[in-house]
Amino acid sequence: MTWTLAQAASEATREVQWNTVPAMIWLMYLSAAAALAVCCYGFWRRLRIWRLGKPEIRWDQPWRRLKLVFRAALLQANLFRDRIAGFMHISMYFSFMLLLVGTMVVAIHHDLGIPIMRGYFYLYFQSLVLDLAGVWFCVGLIIALWRRYVIRVPRLEHGNPVDGLILAAFFVIVASGYPVEGIRLVVTGDIWALWSPFGYLTGLALASIWDEPTLLVIHRVMWVAHMLSWHVLLAAVPFTKLAHLVTSPLNIFFANLEARSIPDPVNFEDEQAVAVLGIRTPFEMTWKQLMDLDACTECGLCQSQCPAYAEGKPLSPKRVILDLRDHIRANADRYLAAGRARAAGQQDVFEQIMAEMPPLAPDVIKAETLWACTTCRACENICPVEIEHVPLILQLRQNLAMEQAQMPEGVAEAVQGLEVRQHPIRGATTGRTDWYRDLPVRVMAEVEDPEEIEILYWVGCAAAYDERLQRIARALVRVMNRAGVRFAVLGDEEQCTGDVARRTGNEFHYDMLARANIETLQRYKVKRIVAHCPHCLQTLGSDYRQLGGFFEVVHHTQFVQELIDSGRLQLPASLKEKITYHDPCYLGRYNGVFDEPRAVLDRLGVERVEMTRAGRRSFCCGAGGGHAFFEDHAGGKINRNRVEEAVATGAGTICTACPFCLQMMEDGLRSVGAAEQVAVKDFVELVDEALAAAEAQQEPAAL
Repeated sequence: MTWTLAQAASEATREVQWNTVPAMIWLMYLSAAAALAVCCYGFWRRLRIWRLGKPEIRWDQPWRRLKLVFRAALLQANLFRDRIAGFMHISMYFSFMLLLVGTMVVAIHHDLGIPIMRGYFYLYFQSLVLDLAGVWFCVGLIIALWRRYVIRVPRLEHGNPVDGLILAAFFVIVASGYPVEGIRLVVTGDIWALWSPFGYLTGLALASIWDEPTLLVIHRVMWVAHMLSWHVLLAAVPFTKLAHLVTSPLNIFFANLEARSIPDPVNFEDEQAVAVLGIRTPFEMTWKQLMDLDACTECGLCQSQCPAYAEGKPLSPKRVILDLRDHIRANADRYLAAGRARAAGQQDVFEQIMAEMPPLAPDVIKAETLWACTTCRACENICPVEIEHVPLILQLRQNLAMEQAQMPEGVAEAVQGLEVRQHPIRGATTGRTDWYRDLPVRVMAEVEDPEEIEILYWVGCAAAYDERLQRIARALVRVMNRAGVRFAVLGDEEQCTGDVARRTGNEFHYDMLARANIETLQRYKVKRIVAHCPHCLQTLGSDYRQLGGFFEVVHHTQFVQELIDSGRLQLPASLKEKITYHDPCYLGRYNGVFDEPRAVLDRLGVERVEMTRAGRRSFCCGAGGGHAFFEDHAGGKINRNRVEEAVATGAGTICTACPFCLQMMEDGLRSVGAAEQVAVKDFVELVDEALAAAEAQQEPAAL
């Protein structure tokens, strides 16, 4: 008996297209062809829009890109950033993919005549796994309905009836599948019915109500409904948010693999390149930026992490993407006509069409929306499909600032300061070199052999001119001297890196400053640089590469850790303070430095407590994107939000590793009345204090 069952199981299969008539089969193939044709046409319409964008190479390192697609798209790894939504999406995605594979197996078995749907594969996969997959899909579908229509998750888009129709179509597909399967199992007396438990139970339930002739009619109705609902959904994919099933994996494949959130440089010597400054129309966007708009899943994760949105400011990263997308789609015919005219060399026709189209900023995206962005990259960090919000916002700012001369008052003053005195600090009364007059600091211009210098210390404008922030630079100098580091500074030859100019859309001023600094650094043959400011770190180490400035740049947290690991610096575990560490955006999300400052703090013996939002999920201080230099009156204060979280930890000291974060934290503490109870210190100030205390203890012993 055992041998007989085993032999039978090895031959197990089922009749394909049971209880159908030729008309039903013809309808299936014709509707499938029509659905596929409509689907292809819909994606062709999207592709035509992408082709309007400027060229950009995004297909280098193909194996690395395929690995990213495998991890982020196929395995859905990025979706675990939100557990409930992630479980919902993963349930629907993986179960639907299993059901799709099952359909393909049927096609290969029946239409191609390759007998693969048989034996144990048929029993385990085609029967049991697919039966369970349908239930798993329903679980995800129920969660989706609950989130959208019961608790109404705020970050989702609401009010679009198409969203409900999509969920209804999914329900019809799955709900009609079980009766089709169950009736066949019951009517034919399939000996393998128990391998499809939910389908079999459905069939038994229906058989308890209706007789066999009625069941056969119900089977045919459900078969047609199942087939047509799937084909209608297939045809609708490129015209709904379901398009992300195709555009999201593509967008992930073409993601920026190197320095993120950096806008493309502008060649100001090329008349054609500066005909339009920044992004005014879709024609100034790259094809990848246009693809970003179509890849958006409307999940709202970017919006949920945005510090500006959290404080009621007029910025939602999601709405920036969707509003641009909707505008371009609504005016696709005119943009395509302009593109055809330009391709045909009819420049006058192109200009005539574009003269009737509004600028993307401020007509489609309001100026106050763009200026609310702190460029913290929280949106990009959380986005599951690798949309690049920040470069797009910065290039829209470029058009506002350089072509339309629309920028906040403080930004204009900072840029004027860059023009006149090569730094943006208002009210500075000291010179760039005054802070180290009483310290043993060497200047590169006075060094006979630059090769003897281990590392160049890039001081930055904030620590050079602000009295409070000078304490950071002085502390780092003392630490490096204790470790015997052979370092030097540029002194008066150091100019602003241009970060504030670039992040506020003033690319021309950034370009001038960057090229001047690159020339100075190359003249001294500088290879390695240490910076305590993450904004300088980012600009020197990443942005300058676009202009030929290739330097190894490390943050002072990394450098101190390096000195400790090499044995050149011995840290005493003497600081018995309760400290919370704030991750600067430009150090963490931009440059991936999270562990080094925490490791050094732990060596100091502090009691380190983490804020709820830490590491990659750290909440911005509010200074980035030029906000340190202008007042944003809309909404609440971002730094107050962050400080309240820090104070809630019970820490007596907020430690950070960015001069602008330090300023914002101190200002935030004053706003909540906690400035007397909680101190704010830079990472290296704590290191310097510990070393000084240890030296003070050793002196009496030496006497």
